[in-house]
Amino acid sequence: MKRGIALPHDFSSRVKAGVKLLRKHSYVRVVSHYDADGIAAAGVMVSALKRSETEFLATISKSLDRKMIDRLASEKNECILFLDMGSGQIDALEKLNTDVVILDHHKPLRDSERLVQINPHLFGLDGMRDVSASSVTFLFSTVMDDRNWQSAPIAIAGLIGDMQHLGGFSTINRAIINGAIDRGLIREVVGFKMPGKSLTDMISDSFIPYLKGISGRRGATQGFLEDLKINPSSSPSQLSEPNTRKLLSALTLKLLEQGCDSDALEQLWGETMPILLPAFEGLRIDDLVDLMNACGRTGHPGVGLAVCLGDQQALKEAMTLRNEYVRDLLDHLRKVEEGAVETRMNIQVIRPANPSLAGAVCGIAMAYLLDQNKPTIAVTQSDGSSKISARGTRKLVERGLDLSESLRTAATAVGGTGGGHAIAAGATVPADKEIEFLRKLDDITGRQLKRS
Repeated sequence: MKRGIALPHDFSSRVKAGVKLLRKHSYVRVVSHYDADGIAAAGVMVSALKRSETEFLATISKSLDRKMIDRLASEKNECILFLDMGSGQIDALEKLNTDVVILDHHKPLRDSERLVQINPHLFGLDGMRDVSASSVTFLFSTVMDDRNWQSAPIAIAGLIGDMQHLGGFSTINRAIINGAIDRGLIREVVGFKMPGKSLTDMISDSFIPYLKGISGRRGATQGFLEDLKINPSSSPSQLSEPNTRKLLSALTLKLLEQGCDSDALEQLWGETMPILLPAFEGLRIDDLVDLMNACGRTGHPGVGLAVCLGDQQALKEAMTLRNEYVRDLLDHLRKVEEGAVETRMNIQVIRPANPSLAGAVCGIAMAYLLDQNKPTIAVTQSDGSSKISARGTRKLVERGLDLSESLRTAATAVGGTGGGHAIAAGATVPADKEIEFLRKLDDITGRQLKRS
């Protein structure tokens, strides 16, 4: 029996309204975000548009700023689909002289009668936990045509890229996975989540989880394994059950010594999902996540989109990009490990050298390297602006942290913009207002966490 997905009635009605609007047009403009969730959402949508023989032009962008909105307005499009963005820019998008459908999961400013906004927050669902942008887009695509279930592995990669697997898959995300298993698209296997042909590769190249003193250091990794009397050149699948338990225990202890919480520990061991489609032979969902992240963060989101569509040449290129991405990311993380952090009363600030890696470095540093009692703020500068990425933990959110609100408030106060989720958000502010922004953010965070 092939399981389906049950949606709240009002959510389902909104999805159907969006599909009805889309079907009025023979050409559609698609704009999506450049992270793994956004690339996956674009992959799902483009595949659906191709199947429906709808012409399209897709752009994957780092942000939906005034410049991008003006560009879209000048193109005189008849219909624009915004994926993994748009709910924070309702006011500006309502002014576009075109039909607009938003498929987003970030906290919306409000609902709209002018355009079709499909956002889980508007229907009692949690966009940080229950439904990602790729999940929403996948639901939309299956209403377009049930054959779009073939894109389920892409959507699952997107929601995992958005870290919605932490704490276990819930509601709609779980339903998508169950449906994909029923249709023979993936299977579930329990094991180490980190990729790698050998144990040395698996551990030394690991950035999620990041292991202090080991990640990025092959010699230290080999020594760590030899101390456990485990052959460093063995593949993970070759490990005996006793050695598997021994290695898992040693890695878990190391993360506990780093002060990591349960979410961080989940990245070591658990469900891995081999993809059973010919275009992704030999790949797990986690591998696809890494490839999309690498393509987006190295400035090649189009390659990531092509991977989602099954392009084999793009897959080879993406694997090369992943190797470069891992090296650069581990180098940045090692600098944070060695003390490149500014500690303030309620926040901790890092300054990654590569702006495209800021979000990834920020999230990993928060989870594995820095003080768990303060959100981590990554700051980079370009074109006269300071770009901000902020990450917290679920425990901080439970204590009152809301980075979406704090970044929006602090950024707006200095002439910038901001928003996102309670646990992860971003902002852009004038470079000459950066110090003032950080001071306001520190104060707001303190009030949220009841420290002031």
